[in-house]
Amino acid sequence: MKALNICLYEFKHFYRNKPKVLAYFLFVLACFYALYSGKNLQKKQQETIVSIELKQQEAKTKILSWFDKGEKGPEDRPWIDVTIPFWAIWYTPTYAIKQPTALLPLGIGQTEQYGYYKQVTNWSSTYDNDMVEELSNPERLLNGNIDFSFLLIFLLPMLLIILTYDIYGLEQDLNFDKLVHVQTGSTQKWIMARLNFYTMLLLFTVVLFIVTTAVMNDAFEGHFSQIISLILLSTVYIIFWAVTFYFIITKSKGSSAQAFLMISVWLLLCVLIPGGVHQLASIKYPANYMTEYLDVNRKEAYAIFKLSPDTLAIRLKTIYPDLTKTKHGQDSIADEGIINNTMSAIINQMNKVAIDKIELQNEMKNKFIVSSYWYNPVSFTQNKWNSLLATDYNAYKVYRDNVQKAIDKKIQLLVFECWDKKKVNKDTYENYSRILR
Repeated sequence: MKALNICLYEFKHFYRNKPKVLAYFLFVLACFYALYSGKNLQKKQQETIVSIELKQQEAKTKILSWFDKGEKGPEDRPWIDVTIPFWAIWYTPTYAIKQPTALLPLGIGQTEQYGYYKQVTNWSSTYDNDMVEELSNPERLLNGNIDFSFLLIFLLPMLLIILTYDIYGLEQDLNFDKLVHVQTGSTQKWIMARLNFYTMLLLFTVVLFIVTTAVMNDAFEGHFSQIISLILLSTVYIIFWAVTFYFIITKSKGSSAQAFLMISVWLLLCVLIPGGVHQLASIKYPANYMTEYLDVNRKEAYAIFKLSPDTLAIRLKTIYPDLTKTKHGQDSIADEGIINNTMSAIINQMNKVAIDKIELQNEMKNKFIVSSYWYNPVSFTQNKWNSLLATDYNAYKVYRDNVQKAIDKKIQLLVFECWDKKKVNKDTYENYSRILR
């Protein structure tokens, strides 16, 4: 019996089996809903970013109008003077933004665990509350935000079990297995052909969703390589499960035994191994790193505020040696007003030291998880998928680095402008806006 005829036979068997058809269409509907939720999340982020950019431009226009009118600030805050660098830079709206990828609907990843925009001030850090609001995947599912990658990586193998658990097993239950060998000449090829039908069905379904999402988001022009990589990754992943189930089918006796072994392998690869690895990683690298960061922000920061202006000036010169060349840097006595306006640079430096320790611990934990990939294929696929969509930990690590660069840039500009005793006019403010945009 030719492979094509066997596939046609399996197609008839499939559409006549209502539970299998129902399971497949429920999976498809779940995928539609996941992509719809992902698209809404993407749209919400895009709209928020546009509104931020509009507010940023409105704020700049308002401040420029103060210069045009000869005003120094809002009428209800007479202590504000935008002609001095501290207030001019403070009122320069600065944001660090992570643009949502065009393929975001295909995998939310850690998008809802971290912020995607950050208003940068003199006292900001990359571990402020708005940067690390965590929400786990099960909580997202309870809230209705089903992740397409979750369906692909964890539920698609279960669907494949439902579709294939009775291949050859049913014939064994009914004692038709010897007749299959007589009619086909090769039981293994017969099993492979039947299994190929469901493998191709799922491959076609997943690729169709990927391509449709890419077309709807105009992603082919700038993200072609990622789209191809996603298709290849999903193809390899589905074939991996199909091959695994093929060996289970050929070695098992009866549909019950097949179903039991298939579910056992799914539990092992999708639940026990990933869960065990993450649990072991949590034990080896416990998540107690925020203590050091909070100590910096609470205890050590308070101690800094108690230091004398001369001592603070020395610490600022240690951070920025070129301050000695500024006007205030050449004064013999530290100006308390200038020091108070620029001491956020010291806190920022202390924060960075603490954050480096946090990131180092996170990096060690991630390396430990990466080292498990050779026996943990599900975690590898999940992390690789999110990496292609720029929704993984590393993508947000890059974003945090960009936030820190924006903080450093703003504080450095603030320190040098204040220490150089600059007088701010409209042109100076416009230059600040260009530097900090």
